[in-house]
Amino acid sequence: MKKKTASYWLFLLPSLLGVLVFYVVPFGYSLYYALIDNMGSQEFVGLKNFSDTLTNSLFQSAAFNSAVFMVISVPLGMALALVLSLCLQKMKRGRVAATMVLLLPLVVPSGTIVYFWKVLFDSNGLVNELLLQLGLSHQWVSQNQWHMAILVVIFLWKNVSYNIVLFWSGLNWIPKTYYEQMELEGAGPWTQFWNVTWIYLSPTTFVVLLMSIVNNFKVFKEVYMLYGAYPDPDIYMLQHYMNNQFLSLNMQKLSSAAYILFLVIGILLLIVFYAQKRVTDAYQ
Repeated sequence: MKKKTASYWLFLLPSLLGVLVFYVVPFGYSLYYALIDNMGSQEFVGLKNFSDTLTNSLFQSAAFNSAVFMVISVPLGMALALVLSLCLQKMKRGRVAATMVLLLPLVVPSGTIVYFWKVLFDSNGLVNELLLQLGLSHQWVSQNQWHMAILVVIFLWKNVSYNIVLFWSGLNWIPKTYYEQMELEGAGPWTQFWNVTWIYLSPTTFVVLLMSIVNNFKVFKEVYMLYGAYPDPDIYMLQHYMNNQFLSLNMQKLSSAAYILFLVIGILLLIVFYAQKRVTDAYQ
């Protein structure tokens, strides 16, 4: 048993060293930058950088936009993935073709995805050209307030496929005998969903929620390619704020913002894990 344990750690060691060197150590060392005044004098200022970051209007706007984006995109992505997974499960013909189409975003390179959306939604893209052809003024097209909706569409197109894989795996673990028993008792599809599918799919649902929250904070490359480092105030995200602080070499604000974001994400994940435990205990 000890030899097996030692072999496990031996195989894990390269990955653990990589995480330690490239993630844990730099993240821990960044706390030093968050507690000094600047890179010159490097005097200890305590939590002043955190206080300045929290009261910064640009940071507050970025945090609000990120929260709005998460509240809209995460539930939509989960609901759409669940519906599509159920539809795939019920399909008798064309399931393979439909699955390949739905999972296509998982194998398309990121650069291709960004270029595709840039061609559609750029200031001189196909969508704006179509709107101009329909008689809308160029001022309305350039100042429209649909940028957040565009980002939600991009997020859904990019992440729903991954959620479908997770939901599909969870659906296949539900015993078919439960549905047969419900049918014998005269239960309809909606009753079967709430009393069988939703209950036994709850662990998978929490995993999808967890991954959706994490992936929500990764939507930066697409926004940056479409709208640049300083987009409209309505879509200026926390990733923009931290990226711009890095470009300006303001390591103090960057580090403090990173730790604030780390704490927020950590609290959200703890809430998700606690809710999952409560639900799991309730059905045991």
